[in-house]
Amino acid sequence: MAQHDVIVIGGGLAGLAAARTLLAAGVTPLVLEAADEVGGRVATDEVDGFLLDRGFQVLLDSYPEARRQLDLAALQLGRFAPGAMIRREGGFGRVADPWRDPVAGLRSLVSGAFTPFDALRMLRLRSDAILALEGEPALRGDETAARGLHHRGFSDRAIERFFRPFFGGVFLDSQLGAPVHWFDFLFGMFATGHATLPTGGMRAIPRQLAAGLPPEALRTQARVRSLKGTRVELTSGETHDAEAVILATDARNAPVLLPGSRTPQWASCVTLYYAAPESPTRAPLLVLNGMGRREPVNHVCVPSDVSASYAPPGQALVSATVVGSGHADDGVLDRDARAQLSGWFGAPRVNAWRLLRVVRVPFALPRSVPAPDHVAGAVRLGPTLYGCGDYLETPSINGALRSGRRAAEALLADRGAG
Repeated sequence: MAQHDVIVIGGGLAGLAAARTLLAAGVTPLVLEAADEVGGRVATDEVDGFLLDRGFQVLLDSYPEARRQLDLAALQLGRFAPGAMIRREGGFGRVADPWRDPVAGLRSLVSGAFTPFDALRMLRLRSDAILALEGEPALRGDETAARGLHHRGFSDRAIERFFRPFFGGVFLDSQLGAPVHWFDFLFGMFATGHATLPTGGMRAIPRQLAAGLPPEALRTQARVRSLKGTRVELTSGETHDAEAVILATDARNAPVLLPGSRTPQWASCVTLYYAAPESPTRAPLLVLNGMGRREPVNHVCVPSDVSASYAPPGQALVSATVVGSGHADDGVLDRDARAQLSGWFGAPRVNAWRLLRVVRVPFALPRSVPAPDHVAGAVRLGPTLYGCGDYLETPSINGALRSGRRAAEALLADRGAG
């Protein structure tokens, strides 16, 4: 039976952040990851030379924990242009941040997404959201993002054509039911930074974190069968004892090892990836469905316009994301998506696309709204048991990294107190 100082169950972002924090304090943990690679939901697959992230994912380079824990320069981040392109009746309109691009910002007034009063309210929202960044992102409170936008006076046009498709894609919730404080935090993050993609795909993020661990501190293909106190048993029959355990599995698996753990609801998405001879946008932009119709695709982007590593030379990778589960039949979903996007980009262009894969992510994000008795960021599950994961903080890369760091810091503080 092996003996360890600390065992971290789960090699997603939260578990890796916890392990890195422990290692920096002189404690070498053992990270046990069930899959054959670290990263959890932050993963990338290779198909015919294209990089397909497991669903539409981005890294906001303004995230405090990303700046604290990641070497952003080494990730060689490609940036999306601030704002978005909106598909509306009659064509496309551009929404841009006037603080970063004054000319494009003025053109946003004729994008069809905003009234002149909406534009003024957007400037106020931007200012308020940036000021609010001095506080912690909160999940408590009854007001939703949708109600908050109405209370701030935004028109139905602005909500339906911009906020709902943009933040509906962020939250994976077209009803914008996330708490308004979480919306404000994310709006501030977008206003002060960029949505980015790493060279090599989103998997580059967990790979960078794992590279900072010594080989003996990480085991993949090591699925945990049971947790009894601080004794961990693997499905292989191995047992490991530790002085403390950090439970860093996602919210689906935590109750298996720790009965009674909170199980949140999940948001889902489907991303259709296409190989294309050329980019339909020729710009690193997110294209939103601002039509307000019941069509499958919420937003489109061309990851290879953001980072050339996503597609082989001379080709483009097109990503079309459906919020929710979409049609159960991949062929029908592909047909319906092509019909919709043919109206956006033209049938001859869309017909030339080759479907690479339909990526279904039924457990993409834990819902933002916690249970009434939930305390955001709680990490102590027992005298020698700690928990971390984005479902305990905020459903984001920032939340996962922060939760892992705080769990390790709590463990270290308790050891010091002992």
